[in-house]
Amino acid sequence: MVSGHAAGKRHTALMTREVERLATETGFAVRRLTFDLWRPAGLRAFGTVSELLRDGRKAKTLQVRLLDGETEIGRCTALLTASSGESPADPFARPMMVDKAPEAGSPPPAFAQKWSRYFQNVSVRLIEGALEKPGPAAAWMRLDAPLVEGEPNTPLLQAVQAADFASGVAQIVDMRDWTFINPEISLYFFRPPESEWILIRAATRVGANGAGLTTATLSDLNGPFAEVIQAMSFERREAAQAQAS
Repeated sequence: MVSGHAAGKRHTALMTREVERLATETGFAVRRLTFDLWRPAGLRAFGTVSELLRDGRKAKTLQVRLLDGETEIGRCTALLTASSGESPADPFARPMMVDKAPEAGSPPPAFAQKWSRYFQNVSVRLIEGALEKPGPAAAWMRLDAPLVEGEPNTPLLQAVQAADFASGVAQIVDMRDWTFINPEISLYFFRPPESEWILIRAATRVGANGAGLTTATLSDLNGPFAEVIQAMSFERREAAQAQAS
């Protein structure tokens, strides 16, 4: 059992912990994490059940289920791959942009931090945009409290907790008029993260019938290392309130 006391709804990170354990044991690299988030996780203890769906020589697929008692509240499917030892040069790569360091950023206003429990035990330093205003933004994030008591938060766990807030960083609507959720999230890694501070640079697009898509690039202090995709669902607040009543 693992405890959610430090990170509230960070059920994505709890499942990642199990994936990272297998990756460490096998020496494989985490290349993709896809989370289906079915129910919110409160401040309780949870169980995880892992199953190796594919045990290949070059790739492995792992499934982790997160349980609240007997109820499954989330699931992670992870792709792990073996290292080939060398990567080709990319002649079309763009010069890497140098981002401002976390200490050069500014925290969100106090009133904005009250909007969500996400900000509990998380340091946020904005370097572009503003969380209280719609539009693309870029922010450094760091989970300050240990996810599991007595264990340090690894860079991979830091990356997942940052990615979980991609839609919040890139919100494009007036939240007094609209609600939005992301019932899933996928991260694609092209190298392992290496620092506790994670920069998320995110943007959201809106489609038809309440559908949307948030995309983000994750960077650490050494530059980009992953891409994030979230399916979004938007709903006017009066419609959501009418359904709830």
